Amino acid sequence: MKCKFVLGCLAAAMSSTVLAQIPADELAKPPADARHFIIESTGGKHGESWSWIAADGARMARESLNLRGQVWEIDSSGKAGPDGMPATLAIRGVTPQGDAAETFDVSGGIAKWRSPVDNGTTAYAANTFYISQGGPIDTTAWFLERLLEAPDKTLTLLPGGKARATKVTSLDVGEGAAKQTINLWTITGIGSSPLPIWADSNGKF
Repeated sequence: MKCKFVLGCLAAAMSSTVLAQIPADELAKPPADARHFIIESTGGKHGESWSWIAADGARMARESLNLRGQVWEIDSSGKAGPDGMPATLAIRGVTPQGDAAETFDVSGGIAKWRSPVDNGTTAYAANTFYISQGGPIDTTAWFLERLLEAPDKTLTLLPGGKARATKVTSLDVGEGAAKQTINLWTITGIGSSPLPIWADSNGKF
């Protein structure tokens, strides 16, 4: 009987989690002029990602990805504070691990966050960037752009740590009026190995 009770509670908890997930058709709809990326590999196209600025100034993104049967349907919405760092961030949708729900907010000098893997609060110090656990690639783009603008290409992070960007190489791409120089950066401090990521000459993802 005790075993059935425990299993029943687990089933109820799992059901409530599933119900909390935002279905794909209720996620943000990118406008026609949104920045649009194709996610692909040598094996072909796997998905799409969009980013745009809403009428109220919110930084918006929507991403749809199917990788070997694993599906991500997610969006994000965030606003910057006076220091240009995220003051609010909300991520919604579903990933292969379940509900993608994640929130971050700075209010009254206190930063609060909740993700599928942790939650916490701390006093907020200016020029600190919250690194989300999940979300569309635009959350990484936002981070990269603030990092490249920071003194010494270094940023203090939440929930903790410090990130630094180091330029590796440059490459000319495109032809004619579309020709531009892009730069490869490696970012340390957010994983067990450096993260390579490209930006244009203006420091944009």
